[in-house]
Amino acid sequence: MKPVLNVLLTLTTIAASVALAGQTRQLSMPPSFAEKLEPEAVLSAYPLGVIPKQAAFRHHGKALRTLILPNGKEGWVYQVGGKQAQTYQHPTREKHTVYETGPGNGVRTYTLMFDDKGVVIDVLYNEKGRHDGLTALQVQRKVRGDGTPRKDEGRDVK
Repeated sequence: MKPVLNVLLTLTTIAASVALAGQTRQLSMPPSFAEKLEPEAVLSAYPLGVIPKQAAFRHHGKALRTLILPNGKEGWVYQVGGKQAQTYQHPTREKHTVYETGPGNGVRTYTLMFDDKGVVIDVLYNEKGRHDGLTALQVQRKVRGDGTPRKDEGRDVK
């Protein structure tokens, strides 16, 4: 009886592995958020509607903060550039190095917007505070030369 169970367990494991392998697809990884890359290049190349949270986390790392956007969607905020090292001395004579940043210091902020299924549906870019930047949807529409969205574009945006 035991050898039969072992064979069945092995066959079940193989079948499950084959089924899962058939379902997984190769994700095209988005560009990294880097100081040297132009924001328009990053936004135009970012694959929307295909990158799940786990892949975004694996690619970009932990977000600076998470928030709920005005449309009710979850956003992960990343900052690039403009950080300056400042060393402070604690009253106990211990030195601490802190990286400070502020609006207008060359700081670029990228916010990943996720739909209800946890997939990146847009990337918001700001450089000098709130509401002064671009979105990946805007840039990709401009690159395509039309103002009309694709069939699947913005499908879950309220």
